[in-house]
Amino acid sequence: MTGPGEGKIPLKAVVELCSRNTCIPIKCDIYLHVKGYSLARVTHVDLESDILNIIVKPRSSQYCRYSVSRDYINVYLRNHVYVEELNIVVRKIRISCRELIDALRDGTRSWVYVGGKFGGIFLGFKKPQVEKLEHLARKLGVPPRK
Repeated sequence: MTGPGEGKIPLKAVVELCSRNTCIPIKCDIYLHVKGYSLARVTHVDLESDILNIIVKPRSSQYCRYSVSRDYINVYLRNHVYVEELNIVVRKIRISCRELIDALRDGTRSWVYVGGKFGGIFLGFKKPQVEKLEHLARKLGVPPRK
């Protein structure tokens, strides 16, 4: 499901698609989608923009490395994709979102499941990070459901 919905917390963020030496911002809605609402079986992050379906096709997925720095969450794509509209080979997705960076903590490095859905992608984190995201959701007034 794309767009706003019950249990989807909108976050202020800038999402960029990056090649080796260029990052291009894209128009993208980002949500913290909390477990138990709007068909979510686990808490995850939704990035909703049609251009992301060029990078990860709907109903396909890949495991990617990610890192959290002071200013960005970087998701390093395994499969680099040429995006004709932007004229770049996308190697990583860079997210600047203070709430997510603070929740996941600076210095975190691990793997993330990147799944394609119609209208965007979702990021599925490992259990320790999911617990931190659920703590953020509780703080923002949306407790996870069983």
